[in-house]
Amino acid sequence: MASIHPASSLGQGLRALVAGQFDAAQPLLQRALREMPTAPEVPAALGQLAAQRRQWAEAETWFQQSLQLQARQPRVWLARGQILEMLQRPAAAAEAFGQAAEYQPDLAAAHYQHARLRRELGERPRALQAAQRAAQLAPQDTNALQLLAMLQEESGDLAAALPTLDAALRQAPDRAALHHNRGVVLHRLGHHAQALAAHERALGLGLDVADAHYNLGNTLQALGRAEAALAAYRRALTLAPLHALSLYDLAKLRWALGHADFTAELDAAERAVPQSDVPPSLLGLLLLRAERGEAAAAAYRRAAALAPTNAAYADGLGQALSLLCRHEEACAAHRRAVSLAPADVVVLGNAARSLYAGGLSTEGLALAERALALAPRDQHALALAGLGWRLTGDARAGWLNDLDRCVAVIDIEAPPGWPDIASFNAALAEELTRLHTDAEAPIDQTLRHGTQTRGNIFDLDLPLVQALKVQITAAITAWLATRPAEAEHPFLGRLPSRPGDWHFTDSWSSRLRSSGFHTNHVHTHGWLSSCYYVATPPSALGQGSRDGWIKFGEPDLPEPLRSSLPAGRMEAPKPGRLALFPSYLWHGTTPFQDAAHRLTVAFDVLPD
Repeated sequence: MASIHPASSLGQGLRALVAGQFDAAQPLLQRALREMPTAPEVPAALGQLAAQRRQWAEAETWFQQSLQLQARQPRVWLARGQILEMLQRPAAAAEAFGQAAEYQPDLAAAHYQHARLRRELGERPRALQAAQRAAQLAPQDTNALQLLAMLQEESGDLAAALPTLDAALRQAPDRAALHHNRGVVLHRLGHHAQALAAHERALGLGLDVADAHYNLGNTLQALGRAEAALAAYRRALTLAPLHALSLYDLAKLRWALGHADFTAELDAAERAVPQSDVPPSLLGLLLLRAERGEAAAAAYRRAAALAPTNAAYADGLGQALSLLCRHEEACAAHRRAVSLAPADVVVLGNAARSLYAGGLSTEGLALAERALALAPRDQHALALAGLGWRLTGDARAGWLNDLDRCVAVIDIEAPPGWPDIASFNAALAEELTRLHTDAEAPIDQTLRHGTQTRGNIFDLDLPLVQALKVQITAAITAWLATRPAEAEHPFLGRLPSRPGDWHFTDSWSSRLRSSGFHTNHVHTHGWLSSCYYVATPPSALGQGSRDGWIKFGEPDLPEPLRSSLPAGRMEAPKPGRLALFPSYLWHGTTPFQDAAHRLTVAFDVLPD
């Protein structure tokens, strides 16, 4: 751009603008516009003036006019992005910030703003890339480092998030939010004592907000300090009475502790804010997970009355009615949910399941296949499509659920230093049992009459768990090397190019007591899933017994339909044995009657 003469109308107008003399700047810039109608600097200055006066729409018009005259103006793109955000047009604002970064790649502010908005829009990969560039350009910018760490944590790259936070804290050691974020990362890494210290530091620095107390509660739970965790969740609710995560996790914890009135805080929230659909919807979800169909249906009806266009509430109502075997009503509710959210994979899948339960296999299969077309790797959609194929006699059911090619049972060798697998498992059982501190299983999990650990146990610094992880890793890698690749198959078509190119996603331990079992289910977070048997009740290994056995292929459908679709394979829960299977494969266990516990480690895997 040409230099601006100080004595020109534009030069005088810019000086007045910088000095805050807006009334003087206005006529000077208007005169400049008449004198220099094709100079992009003039509408850009008029845009700045309008922005200073908080005239957002007028500012946007001027910035747009300037950019039409000359697109390569990164600072104008940056200013326009800020104005578009004020006008509540975040997608357009993100595009403007992206243009600023493209025209001036070393403009750290543009990359930062671009990353911030892309994150808010849910576009995490683009946000992460922009945040990495912002932090690279401005390594002393604490805000850029904080944003990068948040994106790394949300993307699961905890190993990168922690040093990023440490770098930010070296620059701003008293920024409470950084200590809070560090506590969240440490919690997810399984370093719960350090996480607690970080959360307490954040609170000590004055971070008295609901999220801070909620995450403190999560860490206290992990440390087995249930009463303190309850207090933290309740403090979060004092600050934000409709904090959904606190309401939900407080009730979940109280359920796990065996509290009969585990929904008390949700009930109170609904009475206190009767116009909000949050409490009844969360109550419906919890009661559905607790298999209390009538109460769940009533809660979802209350939520739907407050938010009639929310597909999740019609979906929840349909699931509750299906649980009650009121299939005609359930299908009607699910059809409404689908009409409200025709491209929602979860809604489509739940509707398909209820239609199957109601005997409408063809209609259900159409929805399952629609869900699968929208999300070809969604494990629940795959399971439901396969179930529909089985119900309609389609040969693809056998191809998808090929138990010979896709299921393995492997007896694990003892880790180095152990004489045999039995002695290792005995010690491992003691280590795992210390993690099972609840009275009941999590309300939103598949086990009945038992408990399940929280978080990813493979992330915990437990020597025997880590030794097991090494042995399991070797067994999986060796087995994957023997699998035949088949490009179109949902499981065999995703085999890693090298057998070791995969990673664990979730990992946990389950401990069932007498009459305990797992309901039929699939794993939505994996591609390959597994169960390793640490300890098994003697009754499960007796001659002719199938108590406590895992069964493959029996779906999650009500009787009598379920009995017409029996398991295609069952395996004994022999200690030291590892069962591997596709995450979409229906599986559950049979109950057992024994004083001894059934103790397992389970996990999910994804290819890299």
